[in-house]
Amino acid sequence: MQHNIKQKGFAYSIRPITLDDAQFIIDVRLEDEERNKYVHKISPDVNLQINWLNKYFQTPDDYYFVIENNLTDEKEGLISIYNIKDNVAEWGRWVVKKGSMAAIESVDLVYKVAFEKLNLDELYTKTIENNTSVVSFHSSINAKLRQTLVNEVELENVKYNVVEQFIDKEHYFSNVKNLLEEKALKIFQRNLKVSLGGFEFHHIGVATKNIDKEFKSYAILGYSKEDKFDEDLNQGVKGLFITAKNQPRLELLQNLENSTTLDFWLNQGVKMYHFGYLVKDIEKAFDVFTTKLRAKIISPMKESAYFGKRICFLMLNNMFMIELIEE
Repeated sequence: MQHNIKQKGFAYSIRPITLDDAQFIIDVRLEDEERNKYVHKISPDVNLQINWLNKYFQTPDDYYFVIENNLTDEKEGLISIYNIKDNVAEWGRWVVKKGSMAAIESVDLVYKVAFEKLNLDELYTKTIENNTSVVSFHSSINAKLRQTLVNEVELENVKYNVVEQFIDKEHYFSNVKNLLEEKALKIFQRNLKVSLGGFEFHHIGVATKNIDKEFKSYAILGYSKEDKFDEDLNQGVKGLFITAKNQPRLELLQNLENSTTLDFWLNQGVKMYHFGYLVKDIEKAFDVFTTKLRAKIISPMKESAYFGKRICFLMLNNMFMIELIEE
């Protein structure tokens, strides 16, 4: 059916399918014959797929989605909710591109749509029993087993048993939601590193009124001096890097004379005010954070006196500041 439901997650989003997706449906469905042997065959003829979509658009209570990567905007899979009856629905038509990490979060997104936007009471799946990896996946996210249906499906003249598993609304919010969201967040972190070609923690920036006095307190905790820079005129600060075993590297920073760079943080009583990360392509990282993650620019790219390469400061949506450092 024609619908306008969208759902955004950490790493992936789902949005309504359109006629423009016809070729993608064919490509992803036919990409891996071994992996897709337990789904109904489709023709490589795009016109037949367009005809199918036009019929789908006229089918009530049938919600077909494309799964997209939030960082790249690339299409990575398909998923649907259909067969709605008595506030219970089936979900399926689920396939992701080979190598994609979209599986876990796409499932969480379809449950969110079902229970938060369509206000359904239950979603169930029917999986061919021989497709053990998918049956195991549903079990791993705490789906309940309802029944095994004998000779329920016929593919290529072969009959298969079908395993029916389900998750109701209460069970999702109490036993499934947090599990899926934790996994989705880890996948986002992995996708971010892949997208940036690396994203390595380097230091925590500490605002101080006097570096020498501040260091004495950290020395008690086992920190020793690593390296320093006497002035960075572009930033209006001088700094000292300090390290300790099994503790994060710290960058102690102090205003240069007549500079107010650190005044806001010092006046607020905030010492640890930013995390610094090394990135291989700072322009790409800057673009990803500002356009995809909607970070605000606090200090645009400029050359660092210490690193000898470009840095910039950005504010995330949670009001936390990060420094991107060009490797």
